[in-house]
Amino acid sequence: MSTTKISNPQGSQNALTRSDIWFKDGNIVLISESFIFKIHSGQLERHSEIFAGMFDIPQPPEQDLIDGCPSIKMLDNPDDLYYFLSALYDGLHFASPRPLHFARIAAVLRLSTKYFVPHLRQQCLERLKLDWPIDLEGWDAREAEATTIKGAYNPRQYTAHPILVIELAIELGLNEILPSAFYDLSRYGPSKIMYGTVGIKSILVSPDEESRIVCLSKQLLVRTLRGRETAQQFLVDFLSAQLENRDPSPKCWHSQSSHSFKAHPCVQAFEQMYLDIYRCIGGVAIGRDADPLFTLAQGVDRLVRPDKVEGERARALMCGPCKSLFFTDCTKGREAAWVLLPTWFGFAGGWGKDSGD
Repeated sequence: MSTTKISNPQGSQNALTRSDIWFKDGNIVLISESFIFKIHSGQLERHSEIFAGMFDIPQPPEQDLIDGCPSIKMLDNPDDLYYFLSALYDGLHFASPRPLHFARIAAVLRLSTKYFVPHLRQQCLERLKLDWPIDLEGWDAREAEATTIKGAYNPRQYTAHPILVIELAIELGLNEILPSAFYDLSRYGPSKIMYGTVGIKSILVSPDEESRIVCLSKQLLVRTLRGRETAQQFLVDFLSAQLENRDPSPKCWHSQSSHSFKAHPCVQAFEQMYLDIYRCIGGVAIGRDADPLFTLAQGVDRLVRPDKVEGERARALMCGPCKSLFFTDCTKGREAAWVLLPTWFGFAGGWGKDSGD
């Protein structure tokens, strides 16, 4: 960046910082706080009727020129304006790792909405919906991408922190992505949810300063924790209904055997799965105690692998019909959870229907 001194209309001297967006053949200068951008008015007029109307407003004849060009004072954040103008000139290109793109996406989405630039707005929305999907298939793809071959789960390497997304979505009325963001956040422990996260770092205004900590408001915090509790209760209810004291399938291969109910191989297998899922797979042991979509997916995963279930008296392998029926029940349970998920966080109308209370 380089610094240029100009005189303002009142005659005093203000030091303005020239941004990297500075075209020698530009014909207008945008001023945002202490930063200036020399651009081509036609480039902005081509994509935005708002800018076209803005440039048509007559400027006072005594206006001071900056680098030989008239200027317009903008009320937008300098960082936002920088990202927005960069997108207009260079386009939007996203590559891994995606969390680094959130500042740009948020800025471009904010100003493309304000100035009615539909193609940039659509690109940003599509990017956000990929990370914060509105369908279960998209969610599963997102989760699979964030899980290593060895099973390590690293969501923040692939998506921005959900608090930042919630803040942006509420600001711009992006109700469709809010349930996914709230659910993602609710999977943290309560103390982490309350602590918040590091905010977006400025690239122009204060690049050397530490980013602020962004926290939820009391209302949003209660909403998140209430949703977390509801998700946990959904999982408890499902496990109680579908695994605890579960009967074998009517087509169970062992049904005609002489086993008592407790000694029945498939019953023993279900009991062991219940303990595994309840205590370990979806529990505090790996920090996923409020993630029913993950827990039920693990239940399905155990069925498609040739895992033997150990009991004190016998080694049992769940029969095919019992596996098939429980697989169906788990799949339906995940689908039901996804349908209900928005209501857990106050979105009574479902996915994208209303903004909640």
